[in-house]
Amino acid sequence: MIGRQSLRAVVTALAILTATSTASADEKTQRADQLFEEGKAMLDKDLAGACAKFEESLKFNAQAIGTLLNVALCDEKLGRFASASAKFAEARDRAKEQGMDVHRKAAEEHILALTDKVPHVTLKFSELPLPQTSIVIDGKLIPFDAIANHPIDPGVHDVVVSAPGHLAFKTPFEVTAGEAKDLAIPRLEKSVTVRVKSSRRTIGKITTATGIAAVGTGVVLGLIAKSDYDAATDKDCDRITVGGDKVWQCGSEGFAGTGSARTLGTVGTVVGIVGLTAVGVGAFLWLRGPKDREGRVSVLPHVGPDGVGFAAVGRF
Repeated sequence: MIGRQSLRAVVTALAILTATSTASADEKTQRADQLFEEGKAMLDKDLAGACAKFEESLKFNAQAIGTLLNVALCDEKLGRFASASAKFAEARDRAKEQGMDVHRKAAEEHILALTDKVPHVTLKFSELPLPQTSIVIDGKLIPFDAIANHPIDPGVHDVVVSAPGHLAFKTPFEVTAGEAKDLAIPRLEKSVTVRVKSSRRTIGKITTATGIAAVGTGVVLGLIAKSDYDAATDKDCDRITVGGDKVWQCGSEGFAGTGSARTLGTVGTVVGIVGLTAVGVGAFLWLRGPKDREGRVSVLPHVGPDGVGFAAVGRF
């Protein structure tokens, strides 16, 4: 049985936790509102910058239907008709749930106006797809129930179709506003199998060389990211003091530039780590592999929602 003092302590702790959560939520909402107003002020002179503000505002307050409508409107004005239609549909459904008739009607009007502008692509396989076939368009995994009349933004795209033990099929394609395109997917060829001597040592040498090249690429990407970040902060950012700490305050151009630089830096770091790992694995195979052994090695592609790669499978 909980005593009065213990019960009072629990109630006090819950009250503090609730107050802290509420304060944090209020700060995010205030930040979202600030970004939204900044975006509205930029609409007439800088559409791309205003849209970036709206998108950032939506990250701080994902429940703001008005902000979601503005992000959808940005996609529409920038020609991303499929993306716009999807966001308008989400805004319509959420507005309907909350009884916001003005927002619902606005979303429905835009969805109707976009009907004939959204392109669609249909993937047509020359034969029944293999088990565990993966379909990736622009880095996003597409389920099989969405390969017919799949809505997509106008422009150039890439599709990659893969299956275990087979070579991946990759091809670019382009669609225009309102177009319905059929994309033929051929039969996937089986992976290439080669007979090599001292396969473990050979694979080790190749992996080590590839790893060294990847490390070099990671370093180069890191240097480029550092240069881009410095250029962005010098051009459109100022140092301000917040809570005793020096932080950057950037305009829309600086915000976009520093964000791109950080992304490039992250890619460089990942490439470098993968390279170092490859060097370690390759060196082990190279130095510890038997000298007079023959085996089979199959080079298999791997395609998923997070990227494309290759794996060597066989008897080393």
